[in-house]
Amino acid sequence: MSASNTKNGPLSKWSIYKNFILLISLCLWVSPAAAAESPRSVVQKGTDQVLNILKQNPGNSRADRKQIQSVVNGYFDFERMSRLAVGPRWKSVSQEKRQEFTHQFSKLLFNTYIGDIEKYAGQKITYSTKSKSPGSAVIEASIYNEGNPIYLDYFLYPKDGTWKVYDVSVSGVSLAVNYHAQFNSILTNGSFQELLSALKRKNAQLCSSGRC
Repeated sequence: MSASNTKNGPLSKWSIYKNFILLISLCLWVSPAAAAESPRSVVQKGTDQVLNILKQNPGNSRADRKQIQSVVNGYFDFERMSRLAVGPRWKSVSQEKRQEFTHQFSKLLFNTYIGDIEKYAGQKITYSTKSKSPGSAVIEASIYNEGNPIYLDYFLYPKDGTWKVYDVSVSGVSLAVNYHAQFNSILTNGSFQELLSALKRKNAQLCSSGRC
């Protein structure tokens, strides 16, 4: 496979630092906060809790996988993220297929990026509120990796009494937009079932390499 295909092909992985960032975006939402608590506070508390989980089993992220996954599922809106990533085709998909896709998509995200988080556990992270209204918020996190900061924007909205994240932008690149481009390349000439099958194959590959 050429370097171009590795970078831009359907369901391709981002660079290593983006892998970590996208996992962190899943893991930050572990604090049982009400919507009355500021989104910035939720991010900071969640980060500390995730890092504490990792410290319990240093060098063995697989031991933390179930614990992190259980808290991630409660605070990250995978259904909304899946809808954004698929785009207009989502409206014509049955509820059963939507649930199956959401399950596979969340599994792909988690399994792809879990292996990289420990590399950045000791980095300095600062936070700021870029915007906030009753219906939305954007929190910027700056990760100082060997002196070169990486900027993340977390997009949140209130749901069921808490703040939930539905997209993450890495140095201006939206996670939802990135996957939408990859998924659209499959949907343009194929069916939703073909996209779902591609997700399943990708997850199977990750599991075969010990990343599930």
